[in-house]
Amino acid sequence: MKDFIASRRSTLKLLAAGTGVLAAPAIIRPAFAQSKVVNITTYDKFVPQSFIDAFQKETGIEVRIRLTDDQGKQYNVLSAEGATPSSDIVTVTGHRLSQFIGSNLLSPLDTGRLKNWGNLAPAYKGAPQLTVDGSVYGVPLLAGFEGLARNTDYTKASDSWAIMFDKEYKGLTSYIISDFLQITMRYQGNDGDFVTYEGKPEEAQAATNKARDYLIQNKDMVRKYYDAGSEVQQMFVNEDIYVAHSWSGPAAKLIMDGHPIEISVPKEGTYGFLYSFNVVKNGPNTDAAYTFLDAILSSPEIGAAMSRQSGFASAFGGVDKVLNDKERAAMALPQEQTERIQFFSSVNRDMKNEMVDKAVAEIKAA
Repeated sequence: MKDFIASRRSTLKLLAAGTGVLAAPAIIRPAFAQSKVVNITTYDKFVPQSFIDAFQKETGIEVRIRLTDDQGKQYNVLSAEGATPSSDIVTVTGHRLSQFIGSNLLSPLDTGRLKNWGNLAPAYKGAPQLTVDGSVYGVPLLAGFEGLARNTDYTKASDSWAIMFDKEYKGLTSYIISDFLQITMRYQGNDGDFVTYEGKPEEAQAATNKARDYLIQNKDMVRKYYDAGSEVQQMFVNEDIYVAHSWSGPAAKLIMDGHPIEISVPKEGTYGFLYSFNVVKNGPNTDAAYTFLDAILSSPEIGAAMSRQSGFASAFGGVDKVLNDKERAAMALPQEQTERIQFFSSVNRDMKNEMVDKAVAEIKAA
């Protein structure tokens, strides 16, 4: 199998625009018909077309993209295909990883086959976020996180979630209740992801109630609870709010559009999700899959192009040096802030969902 070797100059030339679109979803033919092909199930705008073109030209391996928009659908397709999957690589979020592994749908990653494995950013070196029972189960790609967003024209700098409760901004804050409840638990020194509360329902309920009561006590701080990213964007644009809890994507869009918004990870930390490329067990083209994965890790320009298209932060090293100042402010974090992100776990999610949902209803009703 020919190795993918791209020079920095050729990569820069191919990815300069960084705004290519994914190839149109191809019909994936049965495994016996595959030859020099890699079949990838992923999300829209995750793989730059310029990279696909360069990879195909360099290796002779055809890249066939099947788009997905839901982890459950992707899981159901793989489960139905059983021992004869049509995908070689799938895109799994970290908190769903155990479901795919538990159903024997993924193969552990042989990192020894990836010469560029060391090109991950420091926070992802060795991919601890994707390591289960000593085996790595994917290549980290893109990360989204819950951040502190603020209008820099009207607020003071802050490295703490405490600003969300600062009376100076009374009536000028906003958040998604279910998400910010978990952040408030973390702010109070408790486990907002409920991992440590497995088998400890009373401890979990006490921590949930403490955060619930604090949000009710500070309900006058909130201009509006929101559900969709477009809502918090509009409130910032209209200057209805100055400070908010926001997922990184909506805030990044505001920054890229020139609005005076900053997003950061406060010192108390936050939660996030990680997308990874994962090798499918019994995939028809495993060698081509590894060639593709090694290639996508080969250059920070590729990671930068993926960030520009998706709006998520890259897990690849050196991307911050490729992005311009505005892109860096929108999609890259300082290393110390990246290390404050705790990625959501699949552990104890039933208890978490039940208690959070109940608390949300109580906050709304208060």
